[in-house]
Amino acid sequence: MKRKLVFLSAFLLVIFATSSIATAAAAYVAPDSTRTVTLTRTVESYALESDHPYSNNFDHTWTITKDGATQIRVHFTKIDVENNYDYVYVYDYAGNQLHKLTGLYSNGGWTSWSNGDTIKVRLKTDYSVTRWGFAIDQIEYELGSGGGGGGTNELTSGETVTSSLSGTGDSEMWTIQVDENCESMHSVLTCGSADFDLYGRLGAEPTTSTYDWRGYTSGGEDVTYNNPGAGTWYIMVRSYSGSGSYDLTVTLTYSSGGGGGGGGDGVVHKWAVIVGISDYKAISDLSYCDEDATDWYNYIVNVMDYDYVRVLGDTHSSNYPSYYALATEHNVKQALNWLAGADADDEVAFITSGHGSGDGQGSSYLCMWDCNSGENGEDGNLYDTELAAIVGTWSADKIFIFVDHCYSGGLIPEIQALSNADKVYMTTTCTDNGYGYDDSQHHNGAWTYYFLEYGLIDHFGSNPNTLMEDCFDYAVSAYPHGGGDTPQEFDGNTSVGFTL
Repeated sequence: MKRKLVFLSAFLLVIFATSSIATAAAAYVAPDSTRTVTLTRTVESYALESDHPYSNNFDHTWTITKDGATQIRVHFTKIDVENNYDYVYVYDYAGNQLHKLTGLYSNGGWTSWSNGDTIKVRLKTDYSVTRWGFAIDQIEYELGSGGGGGGTNELTSGETVTSSLSGTGDSEMWTIQVDENCESMHSVLTCGSADFDLYGRLGAEPTTSTYDWRGYTSGGEDVTYNNPGAGTWYIMVRSYSGSGSYDLTVTLTYSSGGGGGGGGDGVVHKWAVIVGISDYKAISDLSYCDEDATDWYNYIVNVMDYDYVRVLGDTHSSNYPSYYALATEHNVKQALNWLAGADADDEVAFITSGHGSGDGQGSSYLCMWDCNSGENGEDGNLYDTELAAIVGTWSADKIFIFVDHCYSGGLIPEIQALSNADKVYMTTTCTDNGYGYDDSQHHNGAWTYYFLEYGLIDHFGSNPNTLMEDCFDYAVSAYPHGGGDTPQEFDGNTSVGFTL
């Protein structure tokens, strides 16, 4: 397998979600008026600080609990720990990592939500060098019905929700509003080692014997239901066996003029899929792809305000600031198909780092985690034609593609030929017969370092209005590799500059 370079670089991992609701309430009434679900979110003061400065060889976890909460998160005023040596971790109620933070976050921010009434914060330091530490000044929590065994919670198309089931036979009900002209309902459920099933029904709660569609394979589920019909859809997650947390995403795709998918809704949302694979199942490993994924995540979330981001990586999930799934070819394709839920007002990004290969004459593929040892009916190789077939379904107004794999220039001709190519800006680390390179000095792939760190962050000052064309020109002029290893660019509309 050809050696490939990684991409992505690092900026602040500034945090998290940015909602600043003080107190809010919303009610959903089922069509038969038999159930009302009320959710109340409240922000209140909460003082928690590390020592200033903290000590060496320190490892302590603080547990924050709000009785009766169905979700909880915390607000940091500031984090300042030794970069890449000392860390602040944030865990959910079950001990799953939500954030791994290092360095300086001078403006702080909100963490992700932890389901249930508990969230945990841990400070872990090494044997030398100390900094200021961290401070928390607020918590936000949600009270109300919902949760396992009976309540209903509302879903938003394309948004992932996280919850949990306590054991075999336990279930949780969700609802989603479907408008006219909906062409498909795509439901994805991931549940770790448990075996959870999905059931969907229009206008009433499904049961295991009464439903309009269901997914009942082993493990999680992936179900597409075409022409679902307008109204309130009820979706039940049920444990066939096992317990634990799960992620559920329901994406609605509309024909032109509908409430999503093809037609715009007047609101711009930003979606991204980030892939970074350092350690492979069956082929040689790489060094910095997880750092690449982390750095791109930090940039698009904290600088570019992306709304919906899925990160797929290798088996070392704790190396990523957010972790959606293992980057098998099957899972990556699912994530890319999820981007089809973006409508014509939205913007999408696909950013990927890992091994790559091809015939050197235009046929190229990206090596997913299961390359040479495929899973779920795939061979682990995401070919240029397969990628183009998925990108061609995206309705988004702007499409950004950043590829840091060997031979990746071979993907460009297939993207150029798409009917929506005028929406695309794409750059690759090399030509169709070139290579990428690990950059041990900067702990990133070379092209990722020069494009993201050297260009977007250092030279252009993380200005959200930076044109990708300008960044490419600046980065490639300093890039230390040439010939077939020269980075490539495709700009589908040269008359308009492209911004992230």
